[in-house]
Amino acid sequence: MTDGKDEVLEGVFATSKASGITSGEALLHLQSIFSTSTLFAPLLASTRQKRAQQASLLPPGQKNKAEDEEANGRFFRMGHGGTLDPLASGILIVGLGRGTKALQNFLGCTKMYETVVLFGKSTDTYDIDGAVVAEKDWAHVSEALVREKLAGFRGTFRQMPPVYSALKVNGVKACEYVRSGKELPRELEIREVCVDECEMIEWWDGGKHNFRWMGDDVAATVPAARIRLTVSSGFYVRSFAYDLGTACGSLATMAELVRTRQADFTLGERVDGQALEVVTYADLDAGESIWGPKIERQLRTWMQQNPPPAEYTHVDGRDPDTKKRLSEEEKAKVRQRFRGDWAGVSRKERRRQQKAAKESLDEQKAPSESINGHMDATS
Repeated sequence: MTDGKDEVLEGVFATSKASGITSGEALLHLQSIFSTSTLFAPLLASTRQKRAQQASLLPPGQKNKAEDEEANGRFFRMGHGGTLDPLASGILIVGLGRGTKALQNFLGCTKMYETVVLFGKSTDTYDIDGAVVAEKDWAHVSEALVREKLAGFRGTFRQMPPVYSALKVNGVKACEYVRSGKELPRELEIREVCVDECEMIEWWDGGKHNFRWMGDDVAATVPAARIRLTVSSGFYVRSFAYDLGTACGSLATMAELVRTRQADFTLGERVDGQALEVVTYADLDAGESIWGPKIERQLRTWMQQNPPPAEYTHVDGRDPDTKKRLSEEEKAKVRQRFRGDWAGVSRKERRRQQKAAKESLDEQKAPSESINGHMDATS
């Protein structure tokens, strides 16, 4: 690792998420490990200093949201470039510090997956973590039939997302409606997706594999297929598994999912002549001497390709000096007159002035209306 003890490292790197945890939990795990590391000690110190400076600029009585960050395990600014289901494993692109602003570039990129599809049953979540909701005869489902039907999933077509998804309806995730027993305010919209590659790479007859339905102690006796997919953004592999079962005249459920490539990050391959050092959970468990050099090389490469602008500070939002300067400039602005008075700088202040002016005008009208009314009554 670097000898620069005070150097702040930030950028984008790739880790391999384990199955059984959410993408958010994977980030919290990284936050915890990085917060006690030597490599990210300068970033942690700098983050704390900048957050303290930002807090000092808050108006009296305003809550400092940054106080809750470390209490909730968020020591650094960190995000990921595309959610993976809890069941799924594989490439999870992570942005750290300034690198979080580059994550949007990875959301719309091409991704490659390997998935295992079990035939004969369907679950409410479209994967084997869900409850079985339907069964259908699968005896006719053969390797040849599945290969034939896969041809219909290449190219551009329309796909219905699963209701157990992070897609938002009226600002709420669709899966949260379902888990709370509520109906979706409206149906999810069918979306256009593109599949560049859809190939079967392995086939198992019933009883020839170890995949099991949820709650079963023995392997399922239904056939299964491992399929490689190269897809566009917005593609749901769980929906693909369900649709493939339907196309084969049966039902199907996703039993396994691995993201093997996203953008230029690929599991177990070389990119631009150098090893793509994806950080695994085994690396993290082995200690900083193992994962540190891998992450450092990726961050240094990113920083060389994305140099910071002049007078850059890495903490969220504007840096304290900029905020202070803008505040002083706002106070020094030449204020406009409003009906003889100085107009307020903020919208709230101007509305208050307008309301006061209207009330004053109403009070002035009141005596005149009272006199006119009295005259009408006595005429």
